[in-house]
Amino acid sequence: MAQLMDPSVGRRADLPFAEDRLASGTPTPCRVLLLEDSGIDADLVREHLLMIDDHEFEVQRVETRQAFIDAVNGGGPFDLILSDFDLPDFDGMSALAIARDRLPRVPFIFVSGMLGEENAIEALKKGATDYVVKLRMERLQVVVRRALVEARDRNELADKRKALAESEARLRFALEAGRLGSWELTLSTNRLRVSSICAANLGLSDPAEISTYDRLLERVHPDDRNHQQAMVRQAVTSGMPLDMEYRTIWHDGSVHWVQVRGRAIYDKDGKPTGLAGVSLNITDRKRAEERQLLLLEELNHRVKNTLAMVQSIAKQTLRTAPSVEVFPDAFQSRLRALAQAHDLLTRRHWQGASLSEIAALTLEPHVHAGRVRVAGPPVNLTTGVAVSLHLAFHELATNAAKYGALSSESGRIDLDWEIAPRPTSLALAAASQTGTGHSSCGSTNALVLRWRESGGPPVVPPTRRGFGSRLIERGLAHELEGDVALAFDPAGVRCRLVIPLSSRVSPQ
Repeated sequence: MAQLMDPSVGRRADLPFAEDRLASGTPTPCRVLLLEDSGIDADLVREHLLMIDDHEFEVQRVETRQAFIDAVNGGGPFDLILSDFDLPDFDGMSALAIARDRLPRVPFIFVSGMLGEENAIEALKKGATDYVVKLRMERLQVVVRRALVEARDRNELADKRKALAESEARLRFALEAGRLGSWELTLSTNRLRVSSICAANLGLSDPAEISTYDRLLERVHPDDRNHQQAMVRQAVTSGMPLDMEYRTIWHDGSVHWVQVRGRAIYDKDGKPTGLAGVSLNITDRKRAEERQLLLLEELNHRVKNTLAMVQSIAKQTLRTAPSVEVFPDAFQSRLRALAQAHDLLTRRHWQGASLSEIAALTLEPHVHAGRVRVAGPPVNLTTGVAVSLHLAFHELATNAAKYGALSSESGRIDLDWEIAPRPTSLALAAASQTGTGHSSCGSTNALVLRWRESGGPPVVPPTRRGFGSRLIERGLAHELEGDVALAFDPAGVRCRLVIPLSSRVSPQ
């Protein structure tokens, strides 16, 4: 038998949820808001509620408009509202309007002493759940039970729809945050449904532009179409996940990469009916991978070049060293110069260096001592040119420190350069004056670089060419495709380089 709670007492804390109570066979708790000004009629309602033995009712009775509004605003929570139709300071239709506005899910049943089909029809039109005449109070049991069951079903359905909508919203948010487009292919009709992001991954603003699988294939790069179709067939026939990458061609002719993942959909008989999945534009990743591959190839090339240069330095140093004992110092000095150039280029991310930086790197100790003057306009050098010039400056500075201008207190070096037209007769003039020279054809404009020593001991021309001389006269001229003139003048060593301007040597 149902138990009626005192209106002033709240719901018992030990009552389990309605689903648990139904499963255990115990009565389902139900809190009722009763709007009734008559105490006798209120007791009559309670008596009939007692006859509903599968529910346990807690009835909160209010009599006035303000008390009803306060109860509704408090939110209850109420499972059922029962209301008289006519009250001294209030009417049931106004109560119905308030309840529908504040508690739209709660069943609202009129229990009225007023007869009249018109009242009942009007109440139902306004949103009442049912209308019970007090003269036929026995109907209340059936009406209440039905209203509670229907309300529970409606609420469960509404909760499920809300949860589904929230889940779909979270899914859409996750897809958009990850730039993932969704798609679904129906095999029987070849119909393709795609999201706006999926269309954007193919360079399209309207998903309707790829409404079929054939329209999608038109966007696929011709070299990738067979692979794309083969992967789709494999996913349908084998049940394996679909995971592939292919190129697409956008309206502007640009090529982009798309990654597609999905699974086949089957009916109850195990027959494949479609495919569904997601797509992602991976063009940036593919370009990054291509850049990384180029960097690895460039690194491999630089390592090989560096090893070849080290091997050449070792052979030449050993060949020109007067004794085995002096070889380690000379070889290590040249390796340090090579390492310095690599350190500078690494700091510049191997994007080359300026001529001023290369000169300062080699001559910095002597510049600070006031022994070297460096001047010239800004000139950019690529990595290979920068390394070659640094090694050449290192050999000239080393020779000057041992035998030339930097070996005495009064000696000095002037290193300057300019951009000037390249003389066509420079190589011949240099060869006739010094007995050495190298000439190559190139641009009519050139970088003209001069190294001049003065104030040092008298220079005696060497009887044989050492590593430094060969590096400058042959290696540097070949590497820079320029003209080199190296003279051992008694007043000081002179070196003049004329390097054609190009993408490797260019003014800023």
